Amino acid sequence: MPNSKPYIPQTKSNTKTDRKVGQAKTCHGRNSFLTEPVSLVLSFICGTKSSEKIKMKFNELKLKPELLTALQKLKLEIPTEVQEKSIPILLEGKDLAVRSKTGSGKTFAFLLPILQNLSPERKLQAVILAPTRELAQQTDKEARKLAPTVKTVLLYGGVSINPQIDELDRGAQIAVATPGRILDHIARRTIDLSNVRFVVLDEADRMLDMGFIDDVEKILRGTPKNRQTMLFSATMPEQIVRILDRYMRKPETLMLQQDEICVKKIRQRVYGVDRKQKLDLLEKILHNKEVTKVMIFCNTKDWAEKLGRILWKKRFKTTSIHSGLSQNKRNRVIQDFNSGKYEILVATDVAARGLHIEGVTHVINYDIPRNPKDYIHRIGRTGRAGKEGDAITLVTQIDENLLRAVEAEIKMFLEVQYITQEGKIMTPKRDRSHLETPVHEPHPGEEIRVHAHVPAQSEATGDDWGLD
Repeated sequence: MPNSKPYIPQTKSNTKTDRKVGQAKTCHGRNSFLTEPVSLVLSFICGTKSSEKIKMKFNELKLKPELLTALQKLKLEIPTEVQEKSIPILLEGKDLAVRSKTGSGKTFAFLLPILQNLSPERKLQAVILAPTRELAQQTDKEARKLAPTVKTVLLYGGVSINPQIDELDRGAQIAVATPGRILDHIARRTIDLSNVRFVVLDEADRMLDMGFIDDVEKILRGTPKNRQTMLFSATMPEQIVRILDRYMRKPETLMLQQDEICVKKIRQRVYGVDRKQKLDLLEKILHNKEVTKVMIFCNTKDWAEKLGRILWKKRFKTTSIHSGLSQNKRNRVIQDFNSGKYEILVATDVAARGLHIEGVTHVINYDIPRNPKDYIHRIGRTGRAGKEGDAITLVTQIDENLLRAVEAEIKMFLEVQYITQEGKIMTPKRDRSHLETPVHEPHPGEEIRVHAHVPAQSEATGDDWGLD
């Protein structure tokens, strides 16, 4: 089991800490969170919403009547920022590269222009590349919502290739695929890319992280050069920029909000604990009535499975998801969690992005992620599409460098409240001489409190809005 020492902060940083502090304010909920002897303040960091409002409506974007009808059925009237800015460019047939934060609505941003310009011919006209089968499944589901009569095919590994070949032979118009499986079809000559007019690279940065970029380039080289190429990415690293230069024709670029902006809209809290205290603190958090639908992240699949069993034995409605499960089992877990059969999902980073997960009120990092970018994607599972959300991270002394890496990634200082083995609460000083904005420190004796989530009037979730 990871993390063996209590959290004792460093007073001086050994690394460069030239970063800005996000503007934040503190707020308190209404209900006591933890009981004696542990008495803390959970002064969540609240992001400030932009005063700018998007006034354009979907019916102003010159979409087909059948697409507008589908959007009305989904109770969608006003596009998100990425949709409003991307769709007109794509409807003109231009290549487009978009940097946009997780949960921004990018799925509909590329699906609507493709469906608008798709011909009725039963031949493959669009290829949408996704890093994971789960994201591919979700994108396919959203396409079917918008255009039930359009023939789509899912191409991913881990299942028999023969049914996919049959669907391609029957005239699929859109293929939603993972890079490895589409290369399998290319090698078998079971897919014809000669009529492809649209190619989408969805979550391009994640495909880079997973080592798929070479595969993506092979696929791009196998499609017509006069295709329209669309690239969507939460970040825009140098290798992604090179793809723009090599494979896109004078692309328009939209550099919208990155994931770090989304992070600042989520109330975050960090607790320093001894490894042996982690489970007790987790139980206290989960017993609070405001914590209604939770994702708990661990760094290993073995511990995710074990922690799920421990919580189940303690009578929490818990299930687990990780890479060790079969695809069918993973699908069942997500379905059961979304339906409310389970209230707690213990997960590895396989669930941080690309899964259709609804209504998460709290994310708990039982283990702080080794890759700081994963922190963004983990806590992005709550507070989606402008909704409120809370994130809690448990750290031990050996996690100090990982915590600093997270702070550098999100450009925000995270105050740590240290819980001693005797149950006393301390807010020890951590070096922040480089910070430009003072951070709230709780008064001694204040109680830890949790924010109360108020359900939105609409039942549509961020994922239902064509989000990640």
